[in-house]
Amino acid sequence: MERSIRNLTRGLAGICIAAGVFAASSASAAEPYLLDQNAAAPIVGALMEPIAPFTGGKSGSTTSILQFGDSNHASSDVAGNGSLSVIQQSGVNNRASQHIDGNNSALLLVQGGSNNSVFQAAKGDNDFQLVGVSGRDNKVAYIQNGDNLAGALDVRNAQNATVVAIQTPQSGNYLMPTGLNGIKNATVVVVPGRMYVFPKR
Repeated sequence: MERSIRNLTRGLAGICIAAGVFAASSASAAEPYLLDQNAAAPIVGALMEPIAPFTGGKSGSTTSILQFGDSNHASSDVAGNGSLSVIQQSGVNNRASQHIDGNNSALLLVQGGSNNSVFQAAKGDNDFQLVGVSGRDNKVAYIQNGDNLAGALDVRNAQNATVVAIQTPQSGNYLMPTGLNGIKNATVVVVPGRMYVFPKR
């Protein structure tokens, strides 16, 4: 089991890279946008496949945290059955926090670089999040409230950027923001059906 989790966390980096490559090819950094639900569904569905054996049923939940470097922080809070919480960090002074309140949900995080701060939360059943963060000084939050919600968020090569995604049933069951590569001095807010970019002063 431990070896399987280690292999899973190693594979997450490749998954995030694949998601990021798709994002980079879909939009420019200056014009991020959302894929509609029909386009996002098969992509997010493929990202969910590797974690299927670790979620579902009435069994206990699984938590895995891997950290490398100095001054890393991590927190995982899981209430419910059959859920998976995975945090993999590298670099210096990274922070992470995950919170699951429900059953058969999965929150996955891969981040590298320095001074990253990530918050993930899901309240509901059968939710899925994959967050990849690389670069410096990024602040990322992904919050889900509802059942059967799934999404992927990849933020890379960003400077002085804050990204907040809030997903509810009104935003659709699948969320795939794209073009979140190279954001500078900006706050990106993803809300049901919309994405807003605000410059930072």
